[in-house]
Amino acid sequence: MLSALQVIRAVMLIVTWPCGTILNSSIIAVYLSDWKKGVKLGECDQISLSMGCTNLLLQCFVTLGVAFLSYGLHLPFAVQVSFTVGHIYLFFVFLSFWLTASLSTCYCLRLVNPLPKCFIQLKRRLSRIVTPLLVWSVAISSITTVPMNWTLAIATDQNITTMSYNISVNVVHLIFETAFGIGLPSIITSICILLSLISLLRHIRRMKQNPQFGSPQLKNLIRACRTMFLLMALNLLFFLVILSSALPPYSGNTLWQTVIYSCVMLTPSGQATVLIFGNSKVLSAWSKTLVPQG
Repeated sequence: MLSALQVIRAVMLIVTWPCGTILNSSIIAVYLSDWKKGVKLGECDQISLSMGCTNLLLQCFVTLGVAFLSYGLHLPFAVQVSFTVGHIYLFFVFLSFWLTASLSTCYCLRLVNPLPKCFIQLKRRLSRIVTPLLVWSVAISSITTVPMNWTLAIATDQNITTMSYNISVNVVHLIFETAFGIGLPSIITSICILLSLISLLRHIRRMKQNPQFGSPQLKNLIRACRTMFLLMALNLLFFLVILSSALPPYSGNTLWQTVIYSCVMLTPSGQATVLIFGNSKVLSAWSKTLVPQG
């Protein structure tokens, strides 16, 4: 007999899986449709497409992972699967930070004007650095996930499953993971947000000084700043949620653990929503789908 919390998790799984899948698949569909039509994707569009694909994979993994951690810890191979789930969760956390940093860099180089001299050469080579940015994001996320060594013990007492963690991490590895998995991409994103806000304030000041002055770049800057900030906030929330779930003692049948699982399951949908509202092309496609033109 399932408990009330297990029923709530089952409902969350049933709701969030199609929701996240539809949202992220729609992002992918819009860009693939343009690609089939021969439309060359811009640098920001390429990164957004990669984020949509990543979030689609994350949604599938999160659904299977949460389902296993909620209902499968009694199985004989539970320790090995839990160990793997923990590492993959961390990989997606780090990858989310790095993809956000890549998208923020692209927004900054495309929209901020004037740029510091050190960024001008980078802007000229923007079309050639997108693929290396994506490759390095995956590579760094993979490397930073490896060093952590977890020892898990799972026990079941009166239908209540508990999991104890013995996390052994070398101090050097811990600094390495924190610096390259979270710290560095957060700094890059913050710098991009700061430069974008400065450029935005300059545009607003010009509009106040000259009411007839207008710039289509202003709306793009506002949308970019909002997207970068919300994505970074979601990444930090995702990290804190995963960290909270790893802190001992673990008990699968608590309200707090259910809240944690719910936040994890909603993360891909949340990031997809930010990407949709942060891109006029995808948002326009969604508007046409929801409100068909007569």
